[in-house]
Amino acid sequence: MTTCQNDPIGRLVYMTTMAMKTCVENRVKPYDLTAEQFHVLKSLSEEHGITQNQLCEIVMKSPANMTRILDRLEKKECIERRANPDDRRSTLVNLTPGGEDLLRLVRLELNGFEAEITAGLSNQQIQDIKDGLKIIHANILELTRRYEK
Repeated sequence: MTTCQNDPIGRLVYMTTMAMKTCVENRVKPYDLTAEQFHVLKSLSEEHGITQNQLCEIVMKSPANMTRILDRLEKKECIERRANPDDRRSTLVNLTPGGEDLLRLVRLELNGFEAEITAGLSNQQIQDIKDGLKIIHANILELTRRYEK
């Protein structure tokens, strides 16, 4: 296996993201969840009764992908979709009590995950990484906007 020591930052971020996703996938699998489904549940716990389009923006998924994820979560009785009383063309998505219970269990499973993946880094190093990634993320969003025109 090759290391990422001398690779460009994009490759380092990509490899780190993929490794982190695989690790989370392995830890949520016993709960019959994927990392994407967990991310959606977590986002819904922070934003109650949001539209499916708003959820797409928050978790950065296309409408087609979001529909597929929500269909699976609905079958598991973790979420419910209701007509939006303010806009008949949109749907509001909420966690169910079962979804809240599942999310609580998975959060316990992942408790300490950030500390595990940042072991060996000082608090200042962790903050520097977070600050740098926020800047990179903003730059990427700006580049994306430019090329979408």
